[in-house]
Amino acid sequence: MTHEITLLLLAALALTNIALVYEVRRLKGAIMANIDEVIASVSLQSTKLDSVIALIDGLKQQLADVLSGVVLPPAVQEKVDALFDIAQTNAAKIADALDENVEPPPAASKKR
Repeated sequence: MTHEITLLLLAALALTNIALVYEVRRLKGAIMANIDEVIASVSLQSTKLDSVIALIDGLKQQLADVLSGVVLPPAVQEKVDALFDIAQTNAAKIADALDENVEPPPAASKKR
């Protein structure tokens, strides 16, 4: 009788261990999915940041093209320059904040 109880306890222990292994695998999958979502979100932020920088540069060039040969009064020119200085400063702040607070995704490791 004792031998049968021992076998039943070992079987129950084995089933519990199997259940734990499956739960760990499930949680690992959920964690990896969350990490993938964060990486995708950060990549999207980088894309949007690049778009903002391109927009600022494009507007600056368009304005320069329109105004080429046109002399603005000094007060107006100062305001135009200040506008683009602020836009460039804001773009730099966003880039710096991302650089400081977002780690790049690790390089893909080779599986052996």
